[in-house]
Amino acid sequence: MKKIILILLIIYTALGAKTIVATYKVGFGIFGKIGTAKAIFQIRKDNTYHISIKAVATGLAKVLSGGRVESYESDGKVINGFLVPDIYKGVTKKHGKTAIKIYYFLHKKRVVDMLKIRIKEGKESRSSESLKYYANNDILTLFFNIKHYLDDFKFKGEKILHAVGANKKDGKVNIIAPVGEKLKSLKRYLGEKSGHFLIVFINQKIFASKRGELYLDINDEGICTKAVLKDVILFGDIRGVLVDLKYE
Repeated sequence: MKKIILILLIIYTALGAKTIVATYKVGFGIFGKIGTAKAIFQIRKDNTYHISIKAVATGLAKVLSGGRVESYESDGKVINGFLVPDIYKGVTKKHGKTAIKIYYFLHKKRVVDMLKIRIKEGKESRSSESLKYYANNDILTLFFNIKHYLDDFKFKGEKILHAVGANKKDGKVNIIAPVGEKLKSLKRYLGEKSGHFLIVFINQKIFASKRGELYLDINDEGICTKAVLKDVILFGDIRGVLVDLKYE
């Protein structure tokens, strides 16, 4: 199913462990489980990092999506506790076709270059361009860095950040740490009594959700335990739930 990976982008924000593997199941309204996603986060001895996330459609969703598989990778450096990407890559496979987008961050020039590769029936086509905006995060590092941007979750209110892989026009992402009745309502909706609750707008259409509105529950360690993509027309919400977590 298209973009199911986007409902569980916040996987882990603490940098203490060298390798973390998180597995999520994804459910979609009346269809129940429609896929699984696995995230791997590594910090190397030379202060570089690697993030990889792979989402696989299952059951009926696999049939309807043509055996869709999505994977995302980010590689770069750890600078003053922040993940700073050098390369961000997204790969989508379905119906025997492969679409690849590779983004190269030229931070000193404040430029991001994109290479598109399409493979169909063994034939490959390529094109390249520079994005019309610059962002110092990709969509993966943004959420791994979120703890810093929100002052270890002490910040309350709304922040506007930017990341490659979010809104196609300018990369804008709205992040809201709710308070008062809005927070209470969100807790009741997610069915959780504790954690750090966020509302995130990716600002691009995901399924029939016009803005990509996400509800997130994150524990004290920075692990997202539940994610909900709101208001998908006809079928209800899409939910991602953490089912397994390993430290290697």
